[in-house]
Amino acid sequence: MESVYIFVDLDGKVEAVITGYSMKKGLKSMREVFSEYYRPLIMSKGRTMYVTTLEQYGNLTETHHTKGMKEQYYTMKPEDGWVGNGSYTSLGGIDVHYSQVSALQPMQVDLVSPDDFVEMHFSLGGRLTAKNTVLQDLSMFDQLQHNLFAVPANSITNYHYSASNEPVVMLEILFRKEYFEGIMHEQSALHNIMLDHISRKEIMAAEQRHAGISPQMLSVLSDIIYCKRTGYYKKLFLEARIMELFLLQTESLEERSGRGGCSFLCDFSADVDKIYFVKEMIDKDPIADYSLIGLSKKAGLNTFKLKKGFKEIFGETVFGYIQELKMEKARRMLLDEGMQVNEVAYMLGYNSPNNFSTAFRKKFGLTPGKMKQ
Repeated sequence: MESVYIFVDLDGKVEAVITGYSMKKGLKSMREVFSEYYRPLIMSKGRTMYVTTLEQYGNLTETHHTKGMKEQYYTMKPEDGWVGNGSYTSLGGIDVHYSQVSALQPMQVDLVSPDDFVEMHFSLGGRLTAKNTVLQDLSMFDQLQHNLFAVPANSITNYHYSASNEPVVMLEILFRKEYFEGIMHEQSALHNIMLDHISRKEIMAAEQRHAGISPQMLSVLSDIIYCKRTGYYKKLFLEARIMELFLLQTESLEERSGRGGCSFLCDFSADVDKIYFVKEMIDKDPIADYSLIGLSKKAGLNTFKLKKGFKEIFGETVFGYIQELKMEKARRMLLDEGMQVNEVAYMLGYNSPNNFSTAFRKKFGLTPGKMKQ
């Protein structure tokens, strides 16, 4: 079966070409495309659906419109391997996604961001694993955990759902970049780092280890999920509770990381450009023979500041980032340039093809030879 990639907006209009299928933008609605391609694709072992929201796996049951607010409610389709329900609420510059779903069999979903967002993520029940360019290894979201993410347009996060009777319950609140710029605190290192990563088109997690949801946060989350108001008053209520939740999460993450109003980054903000210089140097030539001492000398930083600053800004160690670029380059060499495994291994500086194959399998889940097949 040929791989299919579908990018749709929140109103169900196709926004990108489907591989192997000639289609002009807007030619088919989401539901028409899904009915033709979705079921055989998602039920095929090893295939992944590229969508913007989980709502696209469900049947729309209710829609409500009021000034400045749009609400949609949906139920999942058991015939496609899902059970549960959820909702989507648009409040202008804020998108709210709530879902309570279970997979009837192991599922993988690649969620593609349709725009630049800062995402408040709250896992309330069940377990979910996720992976993207920041969460290099599968990261477990357990119940009652939260995090804050910078999510640029077209970035992809891979979610793994295990077959379970316990539903995965989560609330995601996404601030569009322009809206976030209006509510962020200019003296908050956390907010500035988020905005900076969005501008650089780089995903970022505020914390590599997800934080626990406090009782105060849980109370506000409950108010948002179970709000009984309707229309304009519901809009005002949700906006107020979301701002309260944003405050609580910001305080929690800043206290947890020691950022406060002025973090480690603020203490030597002049060095941030030097850390970006190191990243740009690595980006240009990821297969060069680097050392921390050598990189530090070229940037004019000591090794401690480089190690700590690089991890703080990019969410990855220097050599973890280099390894990620090497593996992506290896994949392109194998698939796009048709190079042999031995050639790629030695070009990337590995002493033996076996060592390269081990690293490659750790990254992609299969050996270089299997990927070439």
